[in-house]
Amino acid sequence: MLSRIEQYRIFNVVASSQSFSKAGEVLFMTQSAISQSIKQLENSIEMILFKRTAKGVELTEARKYFI
Repeated sequence: MLSRIEQYRIFNVVASSQSFSKAGEVLFMTQSAISQSIKQLENSIEMILFKRTAKGVELTEARKYFI
């Protein structure tokens, strides 16, 4: 399991790139590892931070409480 700081770093890269795959390339991680980290973060704070779409991801309104 990743540290909360590492999860925040992954969150920031996903948010800026709007893609789990692109974030994985930047962070030298698999898309699956990125997705798992975000899911763990969302579960721990009990908020959905990203809306997953066919074109990538978008931040939800919940991000206002998280950021």
